[in-house]
Amino acid sequence: MLNSDDLNKYVNALLNKSEEAYLMSIEIINKPTINYRTEGFCFFICNAWELLLKAYLINKGKDINVINYKDDSNRTIGLDECVEKVFTSTTDKTKTNISFIRNIRNKSTHLILPEFDFVLAPAFQRCLTNYNKFFKKHFPNYNLNEKVTPYIALVNPGDNQDISSLVLNPANLILFDKIRNEMDTDESLVQTLRLVSTKKESDADIKYTVVKEGGENAKFINVPKDIEVTHPYTTQEVIKKICETIEITLGPNHGFTSNKFHDICKRKNVKSNQDYCYQFPYSKNNIKKYSDLAIEYISQIYIEENKK
Repeated sequence: MLNSDDLNKYVNALLNKSEEAYLMSIEIINKPTINYRTEGFCFFICNAWELLLKAYLINKGKDINVINYKDDSNRTIGLDECVEKVFTSTTDKTKTNISFIRNIRNKSTHLILPEFDFVLAPAFQRCLTNYNKFFKKHFPNYNLNEKVTPYIALVNPGDNQDISSLVLNPANLILFDKIRNEMDTDESLVQTLRLVSTKKESDADIKYTVVKEGGENAKFINVPKDIEVTHPYTTQEVIKKICETIEITLGPNHGFTSNKFHDICKRKNVKSNQDYCYQFPYSKNNIKKYSDLAIEYISQIYIEENKK
């Protein structure tokens, strides 16, 4: 039996190693030149979860032996056993997501997989978000994410058949369909990529030229917008989404409330900017709907104003 100080040191060591595996998962999934992203991400994030859950179990039980097999103290339990001990509900969405990622890891161990990361990115992002929430909730004093922003930066490259010659293997086509079906049962997190035009060259990542006649240069095309698609969130829904986003960086005690939301909206003129807020002109009840861009913008402002 370890004393309290040694136990805390061991838990902290587990958290450090868990964070390293977590950082490796983010780094490898965001490397476009690596053709081992799917496998690499799953290996490292599963390891990160296992070490985090072991740290949680030890910290909760105040005994290092809670992660050992009863009939063999030299062996520790694996990811599956940790998940079952921590997430006891069969309908827990975090548990479902971890199980989904673990299955991909197991397939990667025994098969040659095509690069499915562009398809799996929403589930991968949900896994990272769940990891962050669990870590910050149970270990709030640990300075997680000091070195990295926990987001996946992948863009769907297009036609599945062009991604890898391995997709042409009939067995992989069956596997591809199976993964898609499993994705439907998982709480995936969708990301949206937006390009914002700016006249300030120092703020730009890419340059373009607009010409009236088209050709090889850029041309603006006005397309009618579906407000229900571009601005899908009510006030309560957008506040909830902002809270989820802020929690990744500031933890569960972030302090964001509806009053803080309306304060930022007032100070930054959010409700008068249609990129962020759309007010239905013929609504008697003054209905407003908000965009994903509003979530990103308000979250960033609040995080910058409340960093410790």
